[in-house]
Amino acid sequence: MCGLFAISNSETAARSTFLGLFALQHRGQESAGITVVTADGKLVTHKDRGLVADVFKSEILSQLQGKAAIGHVRYSTAGGNSDANVQPLTARIGGRPVAIAHNGNIVNADNLRETLEDAGTILHGTADTEIALHLMARSRHADFGDRFIDAMEHVKGAFTGLVLTDTHIYGYVDRMGYRPLVLGKATGGWVLASESCALDLVGSEFVRDVKPGELVVIDLTTQAIKSVFPHDAGRTQRARCVFEHIYFGRPDSRMWGQSSLVKRSELGAALAQEAPVAADLVMAIPDSGVPIAMGYAEASGIPYKMGLIRNHYVGRTFIEPAQVVRNFRVRLKLNPVREIVSGKRLIVVDDSIVRGTTSKRIIEILRDAGALEVHVRVGSPEVRFPCFYGIDTPKRRELLAQTMTLSEMREFLGADSLAFLSEQTMVKVMSNGLESESAAQPQWCTACFSGKYGDEYAQAAANKQS
Repeated sequence: MCGLFAISNSETAARSTFLGLFALQHRGQESAGITVVTADGKLVTHKDRGLVADVFKSEILSQLQGKAAIGHVRYSTAGGNSDANVQPLTARIGGRPVAIAHNGNIVNADNLRETLEDAGTILHGTADTEIALHLMARSRHADFGDRFIDAMEHVKGAFTGLVLTDTHIYGYVDRMGYRPLVLGKATGGWVLASESCALDLVGSEFVRDVKPGELVVIDLTTQAIKSVFPHDAGRTQRARCVFEHIYFGRPDSRMWGQSSLVKRSELGAALAQEAPVAADLVMAIPDSGVPIAMGYAEASGIPYKMGLIRNHYVGRTFIEPAQVVRNFRVRLKLNPVREIVSGKRLIVVDDSIVRGTTSKRIIEILRDAGALEVHVRVGSPEVRFPCFYGIDTPKRRELLAQTMTLSEMREFLGADSLAFLSEQTMVKVMSNGLESESAAQPQWCTACFSGKYGDEYAQAAANKQS
């Protein structure tokens, strides 16, 4: 995952982008970057590896003078975490400056990279975003919007992106709509962001979600805005990533017309109906598991209590790139409240289980704190397949549910019982109240649970791992 933010016609564009990225820090902790348009039409960029607050000190922000900007926080799923991959990426195309930032994953990136290199293109990094930049450069169109559309015709997979030139901001969501992007109204200008929580922090008004297959064009001179739908206007298939609501989105965000907090609570209530168990209290693995646990507690009538306390100065364990770091951070991140869990039968609720190593360690911690029973309930189905659309789920052989039965998983984790929410119920809960662009049945991407991918490149990659 990554986080995107853009703002136009703002006297404090760089600082507003800093705040927007700060709100989106949960989407990427490896690097951060901001590009601004100066008064004389130049693009100035500052970016580095690290957290937003560390990369952008006050003296740095004061040097980024301009009334329009785009920003990016990165969590690498393709290309690795090197300096050359830190975004926004910048270049000159047709004699004009351009910057690009991307959230998602291009699944045919290897094919496109080989084609570009065979044609003599020199690629500086390994991020798939750079491929989109070169595809724009090769386009014969004069207009940058048309260049971007031309590039997207070659791309397969998830691509929610921002492009900044000296005259325009472009925001785009791929035709399947895998990743969210919202449009907001600022004083005299516009904002684009991965999640609505970023709009709240900069005082912008939520307008709407950017639709699948839509290119939003913002004129930096007039602040006129228009929408272009360049691909297959009649296409109704959608593949919104269900994991966005289950795990990645901040609970106070609205994505695709839905509150992440409400949806997680509804998943918990459904889980209580599907997998009840006698216990003394319900507790969560914080933070993303909290709303699910509260929904479970309310539906079951079993009290909810805080049995684990999270150290918020430690990053999100799931998106740490190395397993050895994840293991160490579990203990740094979570500590049990002995007075709450000792001598109790616990229902421990989490949003998902991927590798299982973090869950196993948490159960050990709770038993050491005196828990009598630990019943694990998961607000999503078993993750059995890798994601090729922007979430760093590992190879199939590293996924707990791919290598073990439910009974074996329970034994591995050290739980007294284990249950997952069914895929059918999850989709039903998530689709309830979903704003649809058509009368067609709304669709979610559930490939990590079902193994059904939205394109032939991802399906072929998954088949190679089988």
